[in-house]
Amino acid sequence: MKHKGSPRVEVIATGDELIYGRILDTNSNWLAKRLAEMGAELRRVTMVGDDYDDMRDALLGALDRDTEIIIFTGGLGPSEDDFTIDAIGRALGRAVTHDPVGFVKIREIYERRGSDLKRGARMARILEGSEGIQNHVGMSVGMRLLHNGKLIFTLPGVPPEMQGMFDEHIAPVVEAEAKHKLLGHTYGVAMVWKDFFPVYTKLQLDYPEVYIKNAATPPEAEEDRSKVKEIKVDIVIQGDTKREAEEKMDAFMAEYKRRVDAAGGGTIRRI
Repeated sequence: MKHKGSPRVEVIATGDELIYGRILDTNSNWLAKRLAEMGAELRRVTMVGDDYDDMRDALLGALDRDTEIIIFTGGLGPSEDDFTIDAIGRALGRAVTHDPVGFVKIREIYERRGSDLKRGARMARILEGSEGIQNHVGMSVGMRLLHNGKLIFTLPGVPPEMQGMFDEHIAPVVEAEAKHKLLGHTYGVAMVWKDFFPVYTKLQLDYPEVYIKNAATPPEAEEDRSKVKEIKVDIVIQGDTKREAEEKMDAFMAEYKRRVDAAGGGTIRRI
């Protein structure tokens, strides 16, 4: 499936905890799914540790690839190794400042707790020329920066905060520019094992515009090749609207079932 949409997007996930495998990067997976559903052309997902040079290279590389929207996740907290904003500022030659709305919120919370505001203030950092993205779940302020015609967003690494801020501030931008929608479902196709792949392969040839991918299936022993097996298959279809994508999905799955029946029969269930 050759998916070409608009706008072109890259995700850059930051944090040593990701690089060392101490935390699973669920944010990139969630963003990839949401962006695909909205019709964006997600070109690349990059994971980098807490390193200024690596963040700079990831950002400048995305800009060189003419990426229209770049989304950073992570590195907006109060710790010294939370320096995503600083790294972006160094790469683009922009000074670090503080979002006034977010700073007031953080100051009030830290004063009530009797905590050190110096640490808390780090969560209000943005860059000159940008605007703050308010966080209604936590305290870390996000950022929206228009740089040479490209939009750069920063989001916290905490999943509920990241998801809420994406839906409120980034999703409307993507949806306004997207030319189409994607619809994806997973199905369990149960039929005689040896008959599955001829049907599956022919569908891929006949429908190059549809993403069709089966789950990994180890070879079966000869005596088992004539047994009915259920194999998971992912289907992703593109339409100008969500309704059109749904109609295309229904038509495609009807054809899939027709071919399964012609090959000896079987069942297809949505998982």
